[in-house]
Amino acid sequence: IYPDVMMAGYNENRFVPLFFVSFMMLTFFFLLNVMLAVVVNGYNSSNDAREKEIEITKVNYLTKAFELITAKSGELCVTYDQMMAVFLVLNEECDEIPRIPQYQTEIMFAVLDQTGTESLDFNEFMNFTSVMMLKFEEVNPTLLERIFPSLQMSETYHKLRDFVESVTFDYAIDAIILLNFAVVIVQSYPELAGHSVQENPKLQDGMIDTFWEGVETLFSVIYLIEMTSKILLLGWKQYSSSLRNLFDGFVTVLAVGAMIVVYYPDGYTNSHLIRFVVMSRIVRIFRLFMVIKPFKVMSRTFIGVLPAAGRVGLLLFCVVYTFSAIGMYFFGGNITRDPNNPMSYVLEGTDFADNFYWANNFNDLLSGINVCFNLLVINNWNEMESGIIAISNKYSRYFFFFFFVCGVILVNNLVVAIVVDFFFNELEEVDTEKNDVEKEARGGVKKLSRGGTNLLFDGGKLPEGKKHHQYVASTRGLTGLQQKNVMSKFFV
Repeated sequence: IYPDVMMAGYNENRFVPLFFVSFMMLTFFFLLNVMLAVVVNGYNSSNDAREKEIEITKVNYLTKAFELITAKSGELCVTYDQMMAVFLVLNEECDEIPRIPQYQTEIMFAVLDQTGTESLDFNEFMNFTSVMMLKFEEVNPTLLERIFPSLQMSETYHKLRDFVESVTFDYAIDAIILLNFAVVIVQSYPELAGHSVQENPKLQDGMIDTFWEGVETLFSVIYLIEMTSKILLLGWKQYSSSLRNLFDGFVTVLAVGAMIVVYYPDGYTNSHLIRFVVMSRIVRIFRLFMVIKPFKVMSRTFIGVLPAAGRVGLLLFCVVYTFSAIGMYFFGGNITRDPNNPMSYVLEGTDFADNFYWANNFNDLLSGINVCFNLLVINNWNEMESGIIAISNKYSRYFFFFFFVCGVILVNNLVVAIVVDFFFNELEEVDTEKNDVEKEARGGVKKLSRGGTNLLFDGGKLPEGKKHHQYVASTRGLTGLQQKNVMSKFFV
């Protein structure tokens, strides 16, 4: 391992590092990065070729389907009844496709029928596979709207609802969380600084009679108002669809419950409980990093790369499993500390034995997988190699060489290629994304979410959708960039 390998010569001659440094610059800093570039380019080329092949196949099959559907009628369009028959066949014959309810088939047809002619021409029909990636969910009135139906006609109510759903409201809550964080720091500073702090006896009397108890109660009340307003104005279904809302609601309920336990005259009066519960709320402060573009891109890359990382992880497991099995076949049982086994004396004096690497062996499959993982992160190759060579022969070096090529150069670089690809895709999407702007779309469709992947349909304004109310359209099984591409085909 560099620089250990050069130290013997370096101690004798100061010019020896010139050889090693030039070798490292040529191989480690240049050739290995060229290899990375080749893998990244190969991955991108493979992706482009696969997407092009999929697109050609899709166009060919859709063209044949259009010709078959319109063959009997002789018209160059697909009617509403013909499309309903297509959806019926998909529901009855194609088990791999989730069942499509009747109201969704009507909305899908309406989305495809951009011209409003109640029929689909060839260009509109070619978007059939894209609309199949959409799912629609009816928007039901909230509990508040069911109790007071007249609210739906109130302009003030809709303005209040829009405000609660806006980024301005989120920023206001984030500002309060920052203030909460500052209060916690001020309260905890004496303990953090190592000072001796005498506890205020009023904190144990079960009453809100100190400044900090009042502040903590105020924060709890503000968070309760936030949670209640979102549930009442947006509805439980929309509120619970966000993991952030669920976390905030859980902590808020705990904080209010702690207030009741502490200030209710039942004998338990330690107000520190409220402080600890409210402190957990400031974990949301990390959400502020999402406002900063580099952190936003990195977090979205991490989330987006998970499905692809799972596939590469399976490939990596196969490589590690295979080499572990090969290692068991050739080296299994030869590394031992049993004094009755002559192999135990062969390892004496090796770096393997001196570093107590006895458990790093191929005596069983799990141990072999652990060794391969250590090799995968290029950690102490020479120590492990010295043990294997001692109990076999010099040709065992090829085992390590081939694992380096397959595991490190190919698979590891493939992981880097996937991450780089997703990073640049997310960077491009963030650059072109227009946050917090609701746009009117074709057929009376409005963009709802700031991510651009959920849209609100006013069914009364859509062809063939007059009997419906409102629906939310979202995508399924797609990455962020794919979601945006599908949505942009139908909604501007």
